[in-house]
Amino acid sequence: MKTCGIIVEYNPLHAGHLHHLQQARQVSGCSVLVVVLSSYFTQRALPSLIEPYQKARLAIEHGADIVVELPAVYAAQSADRFARNAIDTLRNLHVDGVCFGSETNDIDELERQLAALNALEANPGTSWQKNIGARVGPNDILGMQYIRYARQAGITPLCIQRDDRFKSATKTRDDFFSGSQNEWMSEWFLPEQRWESYYPYLRTFLQMSAPAALSKLFLVNEGIEHRLIENAKKHADWNGFLNASISKTYTKARIQRTCLFLMLQITKEQMREHERLEGSILLACNETGRKYLNTIKKDCVLYSKFAQMPPFLKEVRLKTKALYESVMTHPVREELYVR
Repeated sequence: MKTCGIIVEYNPLHAGHLHHLQQARQVSGCSVLVVVLSSYFTQRALPSLIEPYQKARLAIEHGADIVVELPAVYAAQSADRFARNAIDTLRNLHVDGVCFGSETNDIDELERQLAALNALEANPGTSWQKNIGARVGPNDILGMQYIRYARQAGITPLCIQRDDRFKSATKTRDDFFSGSQNEWMSEWFLPEQRWESYYPYLRTFLQMSAPAALSKLFLVNEGIEHRLIENAKKHADWNGFLNASISKTYTKARIQRTCLFLMLQITKEQMREHERLEGSILLACNETGRKYLNTIKKDCVLYSKFAQMPPFLKEVRLKTKALYESVMTHPVREELYVR
């Protein structure tokens, strides 16, 4: 059975994502389509507008065969680490190819850009953004990392043209929070899932914590804990805090990621010990997906139940779920979806 993987966030799911599902199957010629899905929080550490298991169910209903989770501590990372752990998940499931959206839509060109990036990484004094960043789009930045780790894993990289006719997830979120009631699938959107909802807890946590304790948490580096504590004292609203915390070193996404790890209280030592995601966490599958998983079950690490997960992944799941639910009026429903 030929397999293809896609790496997604669905925050939220929109028409462009359905196009991706269809095109990935077409360009790869696969009979099994595997989705690696950021669950409670995404690569830029945004809370998911749709509950994870609901996103997984919708993916199956719209063309996927298997959906596996990229847990928050592996999803809310730089493009390099995000891509590495997503590809590791696909490698564990013996996937043949990975298909991603691309502004360039040219694997050869992206590999040339990747070679240039590798050369720049070998020279820390050279600016990546100045030399390459202006020439590639956000999907290409991730795509270059997918190519890097796919080649190492023996997975064939494939791409499709990024189509600007489809409204982006960012625009969809902005329109929804601006009051639009006409967003597709908005019946599944959770309006409380935005950073503003989490800021009261984050602000209190920062003001009650010693800098030395915060410095032990993942992504808290270069004394950023002092700035975050001071900004928490000064700013009663999330946007004021965020804008005051951004600098040349710490982008908006980096501040959000750092704050997420602060709230989850995941330490640097924990992430050193569990730097790579080992195994795949099943969220949903259909009959085709189940048959495929049965053929590889002896050669992969697959967790279909919470009890099967190793201690660290259990801790991450419990903490992430508790944080996500803390701004909601009802508990999250976690139930493997089998169609």
